[in-house]
Amino acid sequence: MRRFKVAQVGVGGRGKNTLDAFLKYGDSVVDITAICDTDKTDLQETADQLNISACFSNVEDLINHADFHVASVTTPTPVRQEVILPLLEAGVDVLVDKPFAETLDHAKAIVACSEKNGKLVAVGQNFRYMSGFDSARKYLADCPLGAPRHLTHILLGRRWDKGWRNDRVRRVMAIMSIHWLDGYRWMLDDVPETVYCQTSKSELIPGIGETHTSLIIKFGTGCVVSLTESFGSHHHMNTFPVLDCDNGSLVITNAELRAYQGDALEPTRRIPTGNVPKDVATYMCLADLLQAIDTDQLPPNSGQDNLRSIAIMEAAYRSATENRVIYWDEMGVE
Repeated sequence: MRRFKVAQVGVGGRGKNTLDAFLKYGDSVVDITAICDTDKTDLQETADQLNISACFSNVEDLINHADFHVASVTTPTPVRQEVILPLLEAGVDVLVDKPFAETLDHAKAIVACSEKNGKLVAVGQNFRYMSGFDSARKYLADCPLGAPRHLTHILLGRRWDKGWRNDRVRRVMAIMSIHWLDGYRWMLDDVPETVYCQTSKSELIPGIGETHTSLIIKFGTGCVVSLTESFGSHHHMNTFPVLDCDNGSLVITNAELRAYQGDALEPTRRIPTGNVPKDVATYMCLADLLQAIDTDQLPPNSGQDNLRSIAIMEAAYRSATENRVIYWDEMGVE
């Protein structure tokens, strides 16, 4: 693979971690040639740390004066669209952190812009690799346990956010559940038929967005997914996703897939996932994009693919607001 010049847009906490991953694992193909952030302190600290002279406080100057082929965008979600569109229009391929837009309409606009300008958008869905979903997708492709019927996933805890996230009406599902929604869809290689969701808000947790959410998703092939996630629970409990199939159940963990059959107390089979660390998974998302650019094809984490994940999130919020089941046909996504 040829070398790529990459500009990092957003060098706060997430941006710095992303840069560290690129530099650690992409040294043979990636050159970080420019950085951009509206926070001058973060910008200067990162420039000094990486010895980068091409530093910009806005995307327009970055486009006009920097030398790069690809942009990695880790800005706050509300400004993603206004950052990404000019980059695509300038002929730059983009990797963007999840979720790649705050709403489905914004996501559709980004994908339309990428197609109009012949450039790629890829989404940093690192949990596909670090939570076992990609391994589960490959394992389930031959239906070794029969047809998937039901998935159960519960995550309870307390989370206190600071800054812009406390001002957004979309919270739990936009911050964390989007990982799981993408993972379920990717693993099952399917899209929903219906989505139903209810949310609530704890008065003890700062911010205006939901702190508790429960979803029921029925996929097209019949598998039903139940997700409950809380940022306001006084009891900490995180379960691994459990997928029940006709001939067995699959527990999806970071380190391995555990297949159970009959009433066995121990797994009948253990399938290693590689136990991919977060920084490796972060780089793998960039590698997917670079490989796609090099081979002139869509990456597996393309914006087109991720429209489906955003659409599930959008359907869940719409369901909670309108107190009804949302049908996939309403979302305008294939």
